[in-house]
Amino acid sequence: MYADSILQHLSWSLCSPYSKLHDPALHLMLHKVMQKVFALLLTDLRRLGETIIFADFSKIVINTGKFDLSAAKAYCDSLLTAVGNSLSTDDFPTYFLQNQGKDIADSELLDYISESSTMSKSLADYGEQKSCAVTTAKRLADFLGDTMVKDKGLRCQYIVACEPKGSPVSERAVPVAIFTLSKTEPERMKFYLGKWCKQRLSSDHKVDIRLIIDWSYYKQRLSSAIQKVITIPAAMQKVANPVPRVLHPDWLHKKVREKDDKFRQRKLADMFSSANKDGVLDKNHSVAQDDVNDIEDFCKENKPSVKGPKPVARSYEVNKEQFGREQQESNDPKCDDDISFENIDKNVDYQGWLEVRKRKWKGIVEKKKKRRLGDQRSLKQIESHEIKKKVSQVRRGVGSFFRRPEEALTSSHWQIIQLVPSPQSGQFFAWVVVEGLMLKIPLTIPRVFYINSKAPIDGKFPGKCVNKILPHGKPFIILFVFLQVEIQEEQFRKESKKLAALLADPEIEGIYETKVPLEFSAICQIGCVCKIDNTAKRRNTQDGWKVGELHMKTTTECRYLERSIPLLYLYHSTSTLRAIYVLYCHASKLMSAVVVNPYGDKELLPSALERQFRDGCQELSLESLSWDGIVFQVDYVDHAEAAEKIIQKAISEYREENSGPTVVVVECPDFNSIKDGIKALDDFPCVRISFNGDDNSYQPVSWQRPAAKLAMFRCAAAFQWLDRRISQSRYAHVPLGNFGLDWLTFTVDIFLSRALRDQQQVLWVSDNGVPDLGGLNNEETFFADEVQQTSLVYPGAYRKISVELKIHHLAVDALLKSNLVSEMEGGDFLGFEQDGNPRGSSSNANSSFDETTGCAQAFRVLKQLIHSCLTDVCKSRNIYADSILQRLSWWLCSPCSKLHDPALHLMLHKVMQKVFALLLTDLRRLGATIIFADFSKIVIDTGKFDLSAAKAYCDSLLTAVGNSDIFEWISLEPAHYWHSLLFMDQYNYAGIQATDDEISPDEVTIEPKWSVARLFPEYIQRDFVIIVAKFIFDPWKFSLEKKRGSSESLEAQMVEYLKEQIPSSFFNMLVAKINDIVSHMKEMDVSDASRDSQAPKRDYALELVQTICAVMGLDQNVEQDVRVNTPLLPFPLYLILILFDNHIVMKRNLLKYINVKEFAAEAEFLDPGPSFILPNVACSNCDAYRDLDIGRDPALLTEKEWCCVDSQCGKIYDREQMENSLLQMVRQRERMYHMQDLVCIRCNQVKAAHLTEQCECSGSFRCKESGSEFLKRMEIFLDIAKRQKFKLLEECTSWILDPTGSWQTNTGRHHS
Repeated sequence: MYADSILQHLSWSLCSPYSKLHDPALHLMLHKVMQKVFALLLTDLRRLGETIIFADFSKIVINTGKFDLSAAKAYCDSLLTAVGNSLSTDDFPTYFLQNQGKDIADSELLDYISESSTMSKSLADYGEQKSCAVTTAKRLADFLGDTMVKDKGLRCQYIVACEPKGSPVSERAVPVAIFTLSKTEPERMKFYLGKWCKQRLSSDHKVDIRLIIDWSYYKQRLSSAIQKVITIPAAMQKVANPVPRVLHPDWLHKKVREKDDKFRQRKLADMFSSANKDGVLDKNHSVAQDDVNDIEDFCKENKPSVKGPKPVARSYEVNKEQFGREQQESNDPKCDDDISFENIDKNVDYQGWLEVRKRKWKGIVEKKKKRRLGDQRSLKQIESHEIKKKVSQVRRGVGSFFRRPEEALTSSHWQIIQLVPSPQSGQFFAWVVVEGLMLKIPLTIPRVFYINSKAPIDGKFPGKCVNKILPHGKPFIILFVFLQVEIQEEQFRKESKKLAALLADPEIEGIYETKVPLEFSAICQIGCVCKIDNTAKRRNTQDGWKVGELHMKTTTECRYLERSIPLLYLYHSTSTLRAIYVLYCHASKLMSAVVVNPYGDKELLPSALERQFRDGCQELSLESLSWDGIVFQVDYVDHAEAAEKIIQKAISEYREENSGPTVVVVECPDFNSIKDGIKALDDFPCVRISFNGDDNSYQPVSWQRPAAKLAMFRCAAAFQWLDRRISQSRYAHVPLGNFGLDWLTFTVDIFLSRALRDQQQVLWVSDNGVPDLGGLNNEETFFADEVQQTSLVYPGAYRKISVELKIHHLAVDALLKSNLVSEMEGGDFLGFEQDGNPRGSSSNANSSFDETTGCAQAFRVLKQLIHSCLTDVCKSRNIYADSILQRLSWWLCSPCSKLHDPALHLMLHKVMQKVFALLLTDLRRLGATIIFADFSKIVIDTGKFDLSAAKAYCDSLLTAVGNSDIFEWISLEPAHYWHSLLFMDQYNYAGIQATDDEISPDEVTIEPKWSVARLFPEYIQRDFVIIVAKFIFDPWKFSLEKKRGSSESLEAQMVEYLKEQIPSSFFNMLVAKINDIVSHMKEMDVSDASRDSQAPKRDYALELVQTICAVMGLDQNVEQDVRVNTPLLPFPLYLILILFDNHIVMKRNLLKYINVKEFAAEAEFLDPGPSFILPNVACSNCDAYRDLDIGRDPALLTEKEWCCVDSQCGKIYDREQMENSLLQMVRQRERMYHMQDLVCIRCNQVKAAHLTEQCECSGSFRCKESGSEFLKRMEIFLDIAKRQKFKLLEECTSWILDPTGSWQTNTGRHHS
């Protein structure tokens, strides 16, 4: 191919001993250079897959690469240019890259273009790794079987296909072996090629290898190889580009330009050479004979300076003392004595040698200890000196004032305290701490949203095409145009009408992430610690930065707010023209209290204020907070405006005296009004503490001291709160002032948003609890927020030891063990196998079986997030990660979450139900009897009479459950023990509490909780509790006595004893109580008649008989003695039961006593209060969550304010938030009623066709929920609204229940 030239004999001439140019050194140098070139080529060839095409290319380069000699440099340059030009012409063996191998056979084309790789391990050992070889091995297993890839050493030969477009190269590897089926099994080959390339190949389609190969990929690989081996080395040697068709990369021009720059700063290594190491360690070289002269002796003859320690300059003065000590230690003559150990031979005098060594080691340890202690003592001095120095540098002049912050911003990490919105849309202010300085930096946050369109958008919203996973498994069709649009917020608001019109276009599938708050988006992107990109231009601090120019840094790279930051605490409470303001300046040691009292009395003194603050610090055990030196002052004013002026003046004076970083912590009922009244707060980042509404409840008189005491306690607690909030910011990577009131919900939202964006998923963020699924109000978006709570109730009388087990982390276990549950179900996930391609290629939007299966992608991301939190808990004992795990289920069902998705909650709820059922099955298998069970607790009957035996049984039970793999993360904790338990449901039970192993009958405690008796008058409730307590206590006392007598049939004797007591003792007690009630009711009737009252009258005697018989009838052993269920018995059997029963049927006789027939409708017991649960109610003060059963919980059925159940908190819940939650549930249920399915009366199948009037089985259709059921639900809401005085809720439910309302006319109507 090449002409004969002198270069072909160059290597032989240099190596031949007969040549006149023979030089062994030159030969050796050439040999080393050739080895390096060969190593480079072999490495690149291995990376390229050892393809034949690149092997031929390497031969040409190697055969022509022996040209770098100055004797023939010009000739070599011309020859290299000729060879380089031939690399991209038809003369090169890879000419078929241009014409795609049309002139050669398919087998020869595969030999040239295919790549080969040998797997060192088996396919199972690679796990989730992604590479072309792993993909090839998996696809070989598809059509050749798993046995082909089970062993290691598999040789994978493949080509890179061009489909599916946009996928990584590792997912487009096609094994060459599939083309061997072209003659034997062509249909099978087409099937697998269509599956791998995401194309549908018909039976008459002809497979062409040249249409499958990604030719642009191989051309780019060849160009990259030419650059590495030829063009880049040539450019570095100042040779013109030998291959003009292969352009130089952009960075190469900069590299060459910097190399030739004569003004480039030289390196220190270029100006000095290394010292002779052997000479330094020469023993004959004296230390005193130092040839290094002082700079002052330069150019002086025979006038050396005085020998001694060389002075060392330091950049700050606080190190002078420490350095002096180090110099003194280094010049200590005692240290020189240790050098004598070299003269001692350890083989001759080992003990002497060892003693010298020990002295030297001891001296080294002492020196390190002194240095360490000195560093610790001077650390605080150094930090304070640096801060003062930086502040002084800022104040030296106007130029340094602007130059210092600019340098700090561009070179150091930003510790963001708060992002504050500005009056201009899309513009924010970032309060940042940089090198001890606190700055207020303008920050621009653009609006980023996504448009999914079937057709290109003609310049309306310019953007770039991206690949994203849509929420709820919505189809991402390849033919769609998915645009990412980034515009300014002001322009976004101006174009809002165009976006609304765009949604009406049938070509637009949806517009996503239009409801994401800009502040939320910025926090997800930059966190609380960030740094300016190196490519960003330096600018003035007031010019501002774009959020895209900042990059998030972890808190391990730069510790967030590691130094304690000064605190300004502002407290405010008010009640009917009276108020108190408290301002505490931590840096200036000032505590100022302003009392607003229009009546003029002055009760508060500075000494009393100081005592209250000291008591608050001692109560909270704040040892680090010293109240010594704090100046306390009290001012009195007539109105709130004057108090705000005093606070304004104090804050302004503090700002002038202290220029360092400061955070204002505000605790007040109305944060916005405080900000408007005190403008000086705009000069600081303000962090808000949730205000306890009870603080506004002042006493009528002498209110100043209690209010001030509460304010001092809140002030002392603010220090602990701020330290805790800073720790939360470090963990969540969220700025200190941007958490909001519920830090946990915001933290999980941020964590999940970052994880979803890392997985290229589109967010469904919204503020109203309804997920944003593209902006279209489809039927899919209306999910049921109220998930049916799973609970099992087994009423009865349990006369043996019962125990209540608290369940912890059920949601976490269900989430992490979802794959194991799926394997037990025999399916992939919840019995539905998702497509392997998350983006999908189908145009059927309703391809999923239900709405929950579309959340599989988000479910997997949430699972990974919870797994990382669990790792933080197990490894570092992080309390905030543990809080996330404990509140996972609460976060999922909370509408306050920005990523609230009822479908995702329902998906996890299904898995929780399955794990819960498996847990109950395991408990039953181990011998426990279930009394009550829900997701929070399980009540079981142990079957033991002895408490110690019951506790031992519980321990073994919990150990056995904990050893199961599927219950790995579930924790069961015994909470209560009962000797005897009478259980109707979770709000109606009574039991004898068990405390110690030995208990006296005189010391027992019976815990009554009966919601069914709440409507009785107080005197009837008292009698009801006494009778039921006797029904529980007497048999237990009898068993306790018989137990001491070692009776063998204890349970049978208890039953016989109770049967004897019912007709005698209990019946007589009830008759006496009924007589009292009847006589009392007669007196009430006379008084009501005199007042002509129109109130409805109630028969309390009948209600007492119904309730008592229902409660006592829970004991199955004596049910026939209490009440007889005769309506189902034939009349002859009923007569036999009456004639031969020795006991009196108590209920029948009691009803006969009050003149009520036994089988009358009014004789049946009805629960007066249906259950209605308001889920996920959070306390803003202590972060406690619980479900409220408004219909049956006695504590909530009164007209009192609903408050937190924590005894140490007791904060009243936010009424407005509670009413909004109930109102949202009313609207949700109304919407679901109008949009419900129609079902067949005969076959109970859902109506599928829209226009048919009858089912295929000839049955008619009905609504799934009848109008009467809907009415009952709305009446419950109306009753709650009236009892709690929720005006808006009452108005809404009254309008729905209005007989003339529109809802009745729509009964039975269904959307078509």
